[in-house]
Amino acid sequence: ETGATAAKAARRLEKRDIDVYVGIPFCPTRCAYCSFVSQSVERSFALVPPYVDALCGEISAGGEMVRRAGLRVRTFYMGGGTPTTLTAEQMDRVLTAFETSFDRTACEEITVEAGRPDTITAEKLAVLRTHGVTRVSVNPQTFEENVLRAIGRCHTAADIDRATELVARCGFPHVNMDLIAGLPEDTAEGFRRSLDRCLTYGPDDITVHTLALKKGSRILTEGLRIPGAETVAEMLDYASPTLRTAGYRPYYLYRQKYMSGSFENIGWCRSGGECWYNVDIMSELCSILSFGAAGSTKMVVPGTNQIQRAFNVKYPTEYIQRPEKWQANQTAFAAFYEAL
Repeated sequence: ETGATAAKAARRLEKRDIDVYVGIPFCPTRCAYCSFVSQSVERSFALVPPYVDALCGEISAGGEMVRRAGLRVRTFYMGGGTPTTLTAEQMDRVLTAFETSFDRTACEEITVEAGRPDTITAEKLAVLRTHGVTRVSVNPQTFEENVLRAIGRCHTAADIDRATELVARCGFPHVNMDLIAGLPEDTAEGFRRSLDRCLTYGPDDITVHTLALKKGSRILTEGLRIPGAETVAEMLDYASPTLRTAGYRPYYLYRQKYMSGSFENIGWCRSGGECWYNVDIMSELCSILSFGAAGSTKMVVPGTNQIQRAFNVKYPTEYIQRPEKWQANQTAFAAFYEAL
């Protein structure tokens, strides 16, 4: 099924089609399982305004480069970190930079991760609607209160309910929700409750991740208690038939290193609910032009397994101070398409 979806995704693409990714490396707090380059806003609040300035400059230059190279943007994805850590005004600036710098005529979807419920407000969602965002991700990871505390989240299950209701009232065409099987302190029963609660909202896309034990995460450094492989298997064995019965089918999957029980992450969707960016990046169907700190730009030779990569600097401070790195990456991106 995931292979058929990848084939369908490939058929919609032409040789000079690309996707755009924008990274916001800030979160309200750092989750216990996280090893991403993301900063807690509590500690790095002063970095956010200059980061947004630098990011808008990079997006503007990237749009000009893409126009000159004759490329066509098919999907836009803003991830993180937690993009909704930004204020409504800052989000407006970033999305305005994208829509004034790029031709969006062929852009099928505009996705923004609103992952942390404690960052979601009616004002921010109104900004997303104004800019034509087609998909919002609300990522509970779990609805179990003790598990939320164990992973270092500062919100409750009731906050997830509130945020999801706000999103529903705004009428976005697509809503995605994420869960993680194998979180510290979770049980098979707890995971079942979380998935069942997700389903009551009727999102058209549910991603079931398996916990990846990453170096540098608090789970490893603090030795938090995590469910064993058999319990994780029980969680996933419940997820698959339950989601199928509810009308979902798997449309993409991928594996990471150090995953509990060596399982995988699977995106499930209802008919028409596919996030094409997810399929494009996991199946490496087209180039991804990435903006922001720790951005990973991927250059794909269409119809082959040939890939080149260019990385932005990792940390926000460095990113703000060293624009020459992203400038060199954009030059490399343009040269790649000139040589095609």
